[in-house]
Amino acid sequence: MSRTRKITQLGLFVALSFVLSTILVFPNMAPAQHMMNVLGAVVLGPWYNALSAFLSGGLRMLVSGRTFIATSGWIGALLAGVVFKKTNNYLLTALTEMIGSGIISAIVYFYPMRYLLNLDIDNPFYYVAFFLPSAMVGAVLGYFAVRALGNWSNKHIN
Repeated sequence: MSRTRKITQLGLFVALSFVLSTILVFPNMAPAQHMMNVLGAVVLGPWYNALSAFLSGGLRMLVSGRTFIATSGWIGALLAGVVFKKTNNYLLTALTEMIGSGIISAIVYFYPMRYLLNLDIDNPFYYVAFFLPSAMVGAVLGYFAVRALGNWSNKHIN
């Protein structure tokens, strides 16, 4: 695949993720980002998927006043992309997104957020309760979306 096509897909994924995350929103949750991370793992691959998640989170941070934590989805996106590249398994990809964004990102981002927000909390699992439900909902949506798109493309493109 050409570099121009990959960058075009990246731009489309960033834009779609940003728009969907402003439409499909729950308090302190961005399930559309996690859905796009699963789709991006299949379409973009690990590195462009991670960049897409970081950029769309950065846009949400800049436009809607979210904190730095909005950029945390890149970890799950990267891991989901690696898993899909190695296994071609949609279910494992979605589960990896849940774990990567719902647990690993929550722990990794706890430390900078603790100092940026001056939190008086010592529990690195603090954000898991906020990240995991969003990652679970989004990854499930992403799983069904890649299944549906995969079935559709097999019938109509091949």
